[in-house]
Amino acid sequence: MKVTLVYPYYGRGKRSLYFPYGLAYIASVLREAGNTITVVDMEGDDLSNDKAISQILASEPDLIGFGGMITRFRIVKKLAQRLRKEMPSVFMIAGNSGATTVPELYLKSCLLDAVVLGEGEITTSELVAALENSGDWKDIPGIAYLNEEGKLLLSPARELIDDLDSIPFPAWDLFPVESYVSSLDHRQTKVRHLEVVASRGCPFNCVYCYRIYGRSVRRRSPESIVSEVEELVSRYNIEYTGFPDDLFTSDRNFVMDTCRLIKERLPDLRWSCIGRVNTVDREMLKTMNEAGCDWISYGVESGNNRMLSIMKRGVTAQQCLDSIILTRESGIQVEGSFMIGMFGETEESVRDTVEFCKKADITAPMLYVTPYPGTEIFNRAVNEKLILNIEEFIEKMNAADELLVNLTDLSDEKLAALRNWAQGTIGRNYLKKKPLTRIPALIVRHISLGGFKGLAHDIRAFLASLSGSKP
Repeated sequence: MKVTLVYPYYGRGKRSLYFPYGLAYIASVLREAGNTITVVDMEGDDLSNDKAISQILASEPDLIGFGGMITRFRIVKKLAQRLRKEMPSVFMIAGNSGATTVPELYLKSCLLDAVVLGEGEITTSELVAALENSGDWKDIPGIAYLNEEGKLLLSPARELIDDLDSIPFPAWDLFPVESYVSSLDHRQTKVRHLEVVASRGCPFNCVYCYRIYGRSVRRRSPESIVSEVEELVSRYNIEYTGFPDDLFTSDRNFVMDTCRLIKERLPDLRWSCIGRVNTVDREMLKTMNEAGCDWISYGVESGNNRMLSIMKRGVTAQQCLDSIILTRESGIQVEGSFMIGMFGETEESVRDTVEFCKKADITAPMLYVTPYPGTEIFNRAVNEKLILNIEEFIEKMNAADELLVNLTDLSDEKLAALRNWAQGTIGRNYLKKKPLTRIPALIVRHISLGGFKGLAHDIRAFLASLSGSKP
């Protein structure tokens, strides 16, 4: 069967590019089953809507599949509506977090035939096989579709893939992989890089997170992970990799075994990961650093214990601080993510976050809380009528530096002023400790990430922070 997979763009211009692993796994599985696969990668090739449509039409597909997180919904909608007019009989599907959490919206607004729910490799492969053989695809587990009356129907749930090693490596060659390898990495550094997905799932209950891969953590074998990294080094000459899993550090033995293999087989490779502060210890961090780990990002989110409790983070501010200090002492650069505007946020909680960053000696963008469909806070925002039109709300989703909905008791203006003050104060405290090295590095980084517009925003935040010691 001729299948065209489409990856919508997120932003345009000079930026970090994150390889679409989910779609690349689907492409790999479908190709292995004997299908002819075409990829139209709007992100990697920087395609306009018109150019993407032209490439899709030229591929003469039997099936079109859209990937991408829900922040790309508006692009999927535009493309799919145009394609339905151009190719009325083509079978169109979508997957990933957005299609899984609001399938009826995708089916109706994007004029799709079906949506693949959750983990998509087996479901998509069975769906394509059924269509090719004129079989009944509606009973395939993991599918959502509309009946003749327009009512949403769900097939039986799909079981999660227990053996992740059974999935072939992503089909990098079908994508403009060089665009991703040579783009800025997550540190806004120019180095040849490509990441590897080592595990799926997260057992924790954070209210702002949707778990597309479920609550049980399934891990690939260290042998499979390191073999994939070796393949990337051999094929694409990468010098840096990372593990963007929800929680790479969730199992100590897994991390230690993976580090041992990396150190043995790729001693010169540097890498990064996403961690959780209550899953690391000194010996583990030392082993990671000796195996090439030079950067870890922790989801701190707030320096206020009440807010951490509201978020259901399961950690305290002191635990976050201790782990940041321990990580830095282990020789690993550490960053934290922070958000502002959660239910219950106050001026006091924001001040606590600023004070936390000062103690931790870190700086990071403070992003507005965005209630993504499928999360606890999205359901609450809808129930409390803070989100009145779900489709309009989702179409506005882009970067989390824009306030889409205010979940606090503060006015929009007050919340925006608090954010500017907090971000500027955090940055000023950070720069003051090592001004000669940190100021030039920060300017270069923010210009690389957001251009002069991004730098202007930082300058405004800095000036706002000078207005007083408190918001």
